[in-house]
Amino acid sequence: MLLFSAFLVALVVTMALIPPLMRVAERLSVVDRPNERKVHTGAIPRIGGMAMVVGACIPILLWLPHNATVMAFLSALLILLLFGAWDDSKELDYRLKFLGQFLAVFVIIFWGGVNIAIFPFTGMDPVPTYLSIPFTIIFLVGVTNAVNLSDGLDGLAAGVTLLSLGAIALLAKLAGGDVIILASFVVAGTIFGFLRYNTYPARTFMGDTGSQFLGFTVGVLSVMLTQQANTALN
Repeated sequence: MLLFSAFLVALVVTMALIPPLMRVAERLSVVDRPNERKVHTGAIPRIGGMAMVVGACIPILLWLPHNATVMAFLSALLILLLFGAWDDSKELDYRLKFLGQFLAVFVIIFWGGVNIAIFPFTGMDPVPTYLSIPFTIIFLVGVTNAVNLSDGLDGLAAGVTLLSLGAIALLAKLAGGDVIILASFVVAGTIFGFLRYNTYPARTFMGDTGSQFLGFTVGVLSVMLTQQANTALN
């Protein structure tokens, strides 16, 4: 029942926020305008990701323990929200995009204690900090950008992330990772709420805010699953 409640709250909050955000998107310059590289013919709001981040934060605050990992994760999401909204409005230089991503990753690693400390088949358990921290940074930034770059077709980034979250939740269930399961259901709820407005013909896009949020979340949950819930899953 808790999982369903968290999923439903995330879905409803996301769906409820998107229409009012769409009405102010033009005023905030958060719109995707057509050009020779795009198939849509009119300006479409890029505000889905903002609604998704808020839709995820509320049930996480309500039902997950307020420990260092959860608070660091929420803080990292707020960083991605700020830089993502800025990028969706102003088309940031790639260096500023990376700055936001690295700040979010540093928060989850150094405050939240999420890092890849066990490498399978290397004989280094735990791995020295000077190797594990850089590897975790590369991994999380890489996954964040992988999902970000996949956001080129309606529902693609959302669908890929939904499949990943399903696998993570299933493995977490077998490993007893209740926090990971609930977080997966929450983010899945935001995806379904967003897809309500993103199926063809799309009325809104998630923008960099949404795709970075999804990529970062999948990366963090993967590390938590394999490094905390059950290291055998490495």
